[in-house]
Amino acid sequence: MPTHASYIGIVPRTAIPTAVALVRGVRVTKDTNGTVAVSALGVRGDYVTITSCDASEPVQVASMQGGGKVPALASEAATVGAAAYSAAAGKFSVTATDAILVGKWTMAASGNNVIGEVELSNPA
Repeated sequence: MPTHASYIGIVPRTAIPTAVALVRGVRVTKDTNGTVAVSALGVRGDYVTITSCDASEPVQVASMQGGGKVPALASEAATVGAAAYSAAAGKFSVTATDAILVGKWTMAASGNNVIGEVELSNPA
């Protein structure tokens, strides 16, 4: 599995997840309690995890609104230059059906649960 080469344009911050562990490269959404949970298919999300964490432990995240390159856990194979969309379980995909455009793949992912890299775009 390739590793994420850089965090160009990223300003890391800390978030606290709900009572679930999070893996690196998933989209998360902040809830009314101030904690984050994995984003659903049709949700852009507020952050992307740039580290993994145990349940309710702090995790480093990057803003989905700030642009820059982030690690992206794929739900399917993705090639460099393809549009990146939201997927179920906080993952990223190349399938547009019922999904939100979030950026462009800058490092390929060979399949499901493989980390690639996405250059985030600002929401329209």
